[in-house]
Amino acid sequence: MKIILDTNVLISALLNPNGVVGTFLLQNLRGHDKLSCYMLYVELFDKKEKIKKYTKLSEVELLELLYLLIKQIDFINESQISQNSWKQAEYLTKDIDVKDVSFVALTVETNGILWTGDKKLIKGLRSKNFNRIYSLDELKKIIQNPFS
Repeated sequence: MKIILDTNVLISALLNPNGVVGTFLLQNLRGHDKLSCYMLYVELFDKKEKIKKYTKLSEVELLELLYLLIKQIDFINESQISQNSWKQAEYLTKDIDVKDVSFVALTVETNGILWTGDKKLIKGLRSKNFNRIYSLDELKKIIQNPFS
């Protein structure tokens, strides 16, 4: 299964690596393709100071934790995503949150599923019949019982 990770998933794991999201990412998704796009880096570095403030980690500790998490993920260059997937993603995200267009385009391109904690994005995409988007609880159910 190809699982595309949204930025908020990685931020949650950074804020609490031993919490539910961090543990699930590091332990329960073995054997699944974990993908994201380079936009995740941009968004992470944009929020780096806030993350440091909330975690109270030093720069070195934060970077070590980030490394531990991102080495679990295969990053796909957005230039490898087809124009058709971009157009579909732009349509889907235009009135929800255009900052998520890269993650949705990658999901469309790979025929994967998008894991996010963004309830507005989940609700908005589902209202447009895009159902390959899951919250943590929904993803847990799929991983535990893939044939249900």
